[in-house]
This record gives sequence, C-alpha cells and structure tokens, in this order.
Amino acid sequence: MTDSIFDYEADVLVVGTGGAAFAAAITAAAEGASVVMFERNDQIGGTTAASGGTAWIPDNPSLRDQGVGDPRDDAIAYMCRMSFPQWYCPGHPTLGLPEDFYALIATFYDNGSKAIAYLSEVGALDVVADPPVPDPSRPMVMPSGSILASFPDYGAELAENKTPHGRHIGPGPDTPLVIEQLETAARKNGVDIVLGHQAVKLLQNDEGAAVGLELRYRLTTTLARARKAVIFASGGYARNEELVRRYLPGRVYGTCSATGTQGDFVRIGVEAGAQLGNMASAWWKQVAVEAALRSPTPPAVWVPWGDAMIQVNKYGVRAVNEKMSYHDRSQVHAVYDPTRREYPNLLMFMLYDDTVARSTSMEGMRYPVPAPDTSADYVITADTWEALAAAVDARLAAMASEVAGVRLDPSFSTTLADTVARFNRFAESGVDLDFGRGDVPIGRAWSGPNRPGSPNPTMAPFSASGPYHCIILGAAVLDTNGGPVINTRAQVLDPHGTPIPGLYGAGNCVASPAGQGYWGPGATIGLGLTYGHLAGLGAAAEPEKVFEI
Repeated sequence: MTDSIFDYEADVLVVGTGGAAFAAAITAAAEGASVVMFERNDQIGGTTAASGGTAWIPDNPSLRDQGVGDPRDDAIAYMCRMSFPQWYCPGHPTLGLPEDFYALIATFYDNGSKAIAYLSEVGALDVVADPPVPDPSRPMVMPSGSILASFPDYGAELAENKTPHGRHIGPGPDTPLVIEQLETAARKNGVDIVLGHQAVKLLQNDEGAAVGLELRYRLTTTLARARKAVIFASGGYARNEELVRRYLPGRVYGTCSATGTQGDFVRIGVEAGAQLGNMASAWWKQVAVEAALRSPTPPAVWVPWGDAMIQVNKYGVRAVNEKMSYHDRSQVHAVYDPTRREYPNLLMFMLYDDTVARSTSMEGMRYPVPAPDTSADYVITADTWEALAAAVDARLAAMASEVAGVRLDPSFSTTLADTVARFNRFAESGVDLDFGRGDVPIGRAWSGPNRPGSPNPTMAPFSASGPYHCIILGAAVLDTNGGPVINTRAQVLDPHGTPIPGLYGAGNCVASPAGQGYWGPGATIGLGLTYGHLAGLGAAAEPEKVFEI
C-alpha cells in the first residue's frame, strides 16, 4: 500500500516544542532533512516557555570569549559528583560511575558548547553569558562559567552582579526569549509546527524501526510518516498523578511544568520496547503547601528569604541548609527514617521573626514571605513559640487528608526552643556548625537582606519576643526527568542496550544524564539543547526506512 494513508510525511518527526525539541528540529532541518513538529497543547514552548530561558553549558563559546577556562576534567568531576554521589570515586577511570552514565555526562561537556555554537551559527540563538564566579555546591567548589543567562525574572542587579555561576546562557537584554528565537529559526528552516496533536503510538516496521506516529487530534486519529526517524522531546510526567504517585518518593505538591507533561513517552517508549531509567528523579523545588493545594502550578520557594529564619521538621529539628539550591534543598522532604518508618521531613516548617516580616526590602527572592502591610492566609502567626506550635498543629489537623495526617510531635515546642537557641549562637558567631549555611556563594547571593554587623549575611539571631511566623512547606517539581534510556547519540535503547532504529529522545522525557544532580540554574535546558542537537544530527543522517501495511 502507498503512503496515501498518512496525513503528514517528513524525513524527521519531532514530538514536543520545548527547547530540546526545537534544538532537534532546527538541527535536523539545517542538515537537510524535512521536519514536522507535533505539540499536544495549543501553544508552543513546553516547560521551556515557562522558565527563565537560561541554559547551563560548560565551556561555552561566550565563556571562552571572556578568556575563562573551564577544564574538562574538573567540570566532569563536578557533574559526576553531583549526579551520582553514591558511586563517585576520584581517581577511578570513570570516577566510579557505570561507563554508560559517565559517557553521557562527558558527552554533554564535549558537545554542549558545540550545540550552542551550531544553533547560533544557523541563527537559532542569540545569547550572552554571565561572568564566572565560584560554583554554588559542595563538597566540590570549582571555577564555573557555564551559565548563558540573563535571569530576567530575578532583577537586573542579581542578573548582572550576583548570579552564582558563569555557565548560564540566555537571551541578551535586547533579544527575544529563547523559545521565540527557536521558533523563528525553525520556521525559517522550513520546519512545519502542528499544534493540538498528541502522540499516542510509535509506528514501527517489521524490523522494529521507528517509521511514524499515530496522533490524536481532538476526536480523530491522525497518522504521520517518518522516512528517517522520530524524536521525542515531549517533557516529563509531572502532571500525570498516577505516574507521580508510582515513581516519585515522598509526596509532591504540584509542578510548574507545561500541561502536556503527562508522561506520554513513558507509555509509548515501553510499548516500543525501550528500557526506562531515572524514574524516581525530578528537578525539585519547595512550595508553600496551602497555596499549592489551591493551584496545580504553585510558585516556588527558590531560596527561603530572611536571616532570622529556619526550617524545622515535625520534631522541631533543622534538617537542611535552608539557603542551598532549591533542587538539593527540596530533596530533604523525601528522606526516609527506617527507625520510625516514616518521612519525618515530609513537611518542613519555615519559621521567621517579625523583623524579617516587617523588612521593606525586596532584595533576593522574598516569596512566600508577604511584603509589609500585606497578608497571606498560608502564614500562621502567634506571639510565642508555644502558641505558634499550637496554631500550626491545628492547621495541620484541618488539612490532615492532604498532608498524610502529619502532626507536630508532642516534643516539638521543647525541641524547638533548643533549636532556636543553637541557631542563635551560630548566627552570633557567623558559623553554622550543623549545615554550613552561608558558606557558598549561592546562599549569600539569593538570601535577601541581612542586618548590619552580622558576621554571616544569611543568619541573624531570632528576636527574644514575638510575634513569630510559620509557613508550611512541601516538595514540588519543575518537571520529572526519567523515562526511556538514551545513549550518547540520543538514541533510545531497548532492555539489552541496543538502539531502537530511528528512535531518538532528549529533554525531560528521557532518563536524564544528570541523574539526581542539578548542576546549576538552566541545567535542564542546557541538557535539552545539547541532546536535542545530537538527536537532530543523528536523525538527519539516518537511512530511509521501508514501511508497508
């Protein structure tokens, strides 16, 4: 039978319209392939369109133009340590990681800069880089200049002077946002973009090669033929409640990902014979739980604001450096206590004094602390710590079914008094002996204002008298980052590690090369652009495939 049954036909089909998808489509088109992109939503951009539009790219061209080096061994060691601490071993040929995991990270270093240069040369990106400063994470602190970014949402002062990396790339002050740049370039290169079409099945020939897609458009079925390859860059599964409950640890209170992040490629990939990986991982953030219960897209608590501020668990104990990066800090919610057989940090309680509440400063990232003379119903206030504990416990009782019945432990008030006293001593000395708060640049850069004379700008002693305030926090995700496993060419692999012919993947819909790590703001987009570019190169070079019905 001829191909007349197909509504669309091209050399390469791309599923999704985020950064990874556009990088794949533009690259394939620039390499001479005809390309059709399919987006299940009625607008383009995916989760990339809702982001700051920055990308974390090691050794990027703009960084080199500034005369700043980004040594390969140091950068790869940093990424491996952050992504797979359970395996990381300095001195080992693959730093202790399985060879395929190490290869994916090394490939990102080796090709991230090339991907940005390629996309810039074909007119798809016009980006600038931040000046390099020390990396925000421990235990490895290395020079870092990988962020090509302007951080438009964080304010000009922070964007210009206080970003914690230099590896971020993003649009310059007079250029369109990244998605706008990519869409314009895709259309100039002849890419056809089709909205409102959800991929529901991969079409495969007798040899198992990808040769097309079955899609759903409203109430009708549409077929698309791929002469060479199919690339999935359709986002994670953050908005699929069933998959979130099944795979993510702890409890998740929402996401800021696009509405189409339903995990389509998890099901489609499994049906096509792909192996899955990294399914229990995500790009994490914290949210105010009560606000999140009212909105499927709650705003994030990027860096908890204020100096006389701590986070404690249901026992009144600090459990994390409150000023560390949102991705790492938020994973404290999923820590399991095998002795008590519970998640003691499922909820964390952000406590701050009235000096913090009354500060008029808007420096840093103030949310969720309301501005002076404004209020928010998720803020619980009382004149004493004991009264605050009682009010918080009453609030928990009222929403028991939404928070797994979490209540404050009877020891909370007594323990909290010791916790606050210990924190006050740290604040007076300037050294947090428990969690190292304020030891790394990101904690200081995004902390917010500090009081004059404080030896550590992230800490100040709590006032001896109230009122005191509490916001109940929980874990949420930017998006998940698990799915079908890919190799260093972005080819999707079967359970034996063999590529499924003609099938590629990139972005949050595949098992992320970053594992559980988050290398810096924009790591999601940096990986998506790089592996999307590699997928586009591979797809365009594929031989044509026979498909007969």
